[in-house]
Amino acid sequence: MQNYFETAETMDLAQDMLGHTFTYKSDQGDFSGLIVETEAYLGPIDMASHSYNGRHSEANDPLYQSGGTIYIYSIHSWLDMDISIQKAGIPNGILIRALQPLTGIEAMEINRNRTGFETTNGPAKWMAAFGIKDKSLSGTILNENNFSFSAKKVQTPQTILATPRIGVKNKEPWTSKNMRFIVKGNPYVSKLPKRDMNLETYGWL
Repeated sequence: MQNYFETAETMDLAQDMLGHTFTYKSDQGDFSGLIVETEAYLGPIDMASHSYNGRHSEANDPLYQSGGTIYIYSIHSWLDMDISIQKAGIPNGILIRALQPLTGIEAMEINRNRTGFETTNGPAKWMAAFGIKDKSLSGTILNENNFSFSAKKVQTPQTILATPRIGVKNKEPWTSKNMRFIVKGNPYVSKLPKRDMNLETYGWL
């Protein structure tokens, strides 16, 4: 089977990933959710990328591996997760920013000490909800180890909105580029105002 994460441009894959499920087999059981928000990072040319200018360290090495490699990193005291995109040696990544929970919801709410949309509406929030506390699984391969990604979309977005990425400051022109993709109206999208939430269909067809 052709590697999904090496089949198209990174920006296109960041949009196509919306509506696929992401699953984690953990000691607490299975956690899964629909991907509702992503951000694309274009490697050495992208000032917001961890591999900007060819930066390569032991920590960000998963970005340099074949498409579909898990890259877990810390931002302040939180953990985020990227998926490496493109063939080995091309360090592009896609950040999974938010998930709509499917399985393991009760355990997620306990892990986060939150309920409802706040449980998984952000990149560090869903990681905490899934009980991921360290970087030990960074460098593992999707669909071979603890993490899996559905081969097909489980839901289809009614509308995909493209916006600037969140938290990319003082890095023009990259700050203003529309490289964040969301399922319009999905209440699990990070920082979404209540007035923009579609509570009937959650933004799916």
